[in-house]
Amino acid sequence: MKKRFSALLAILLVAVLVFSGCTSETPETTDPSGEDNTSESLNITFVTPLLGNPVWLAAKQGAEDAAAEIGATVTWVGPSDIDMDEQVRQIELAITEQVDGIISCPLSPAIFETVYKDALSKGIVVINTAVDTPEDTRTAYIGTDYVNFGQQAARNLAEQLGGEGEVAVLVTSLDTENQMSELKAGEELLAKEYPNVKIVVVETSNSDTAQAADKTSAIIDTYPELDAIWCLESTSPLGVAQTLQERDMLDKVLVLGIDDTDDVLDLIDQEMIWGTMTQDFYKMGYESVKMIKTVKDGGTVESVQDSGTTLVTKENLEEYKARF
Repeated sequence: MKKRFSALLAILLVAVLVFSGCTSETPETTDPSGEDNTSESLNITFVTPLLGNPVWLAAKQGAEDAAAEIGATVTWVGPSDIDMDEQVRQIELAITEQVDGIISCPLSPAIFETVYKDALSKGIVVINTAVDTPEDTRTAYIGTDYVNFGQQAARNLAEQLGGEGEVAVLVTSLDTENQMSELKAGEELLAKEYPNVKIVVVETSNSDTAQAADKTSAIIDTYPELDAIWCLESTSPLGVAQTLQERDMLDKVLVLGIDDTDDVLDLIDQEMIWGTMTQDFYKMGYESVKMIKTVKDGGTVESVQDSGTTLVTKENLEEYKARF
């Protein structure tokens, strides 16, 4: 992913999320200056789950770059903190405005199904990123293959632990479907291939750095023999690292993060966490816009596209950065 910003998501991101009834900021619109290659400019609304989260800003950049290439307009809206009701409201507004396409991340899929079907019935192309809904509720999905990601992450962690150890997991919430799917895939792989690596607790951080730090402290108190912490959203690694540093435990607890925000990559560089599993959010945004154009031009797109993932550690950090 291109390095385009500085940091769930710290998330993820990381970071970034406190459940507080926040409202959306004023929509930000991209007016591309490139040559318009379409007979009529497409109007696309990107409803992000987090306006300022670094990984979603990467998706925003990808969408803007693709829009500039095809002469489309992308309007960027969404909540500043996790608020799926606000996401749905923004989708409803986009439907009222009769946009050509909607891009979003339905963190809790069931909440989005009705509004998605309404959009489809009105000829609006609906593209899911990072989290998917049933095929009959959207046009296409692009994002990380949850099962593959969870298996890869669990295997990498288990191998680094030498096939034995206690692991704690931090997720945004217990109903964040992509993270729970990744966790389930990881748990199944560990049970089958690394039975001596045990996930002893799963905690929520709401993709908030401070909450991740507090949860890490509580986990360590409860599980003093803990060997690793696996973060499934991008803002938690910073909070985890802060607590481990305060307790002088950076060399005692292995930390695997997610995504390639500047904060996460800096933590790897400083050897405060072991590594991260990156997701290509730039590609998610870029390809989503291209898919909308293809469909509006009368073409077809694959129902599901895997955007790919990579393990980044100190050993390949500089090589990874050089790619972008």
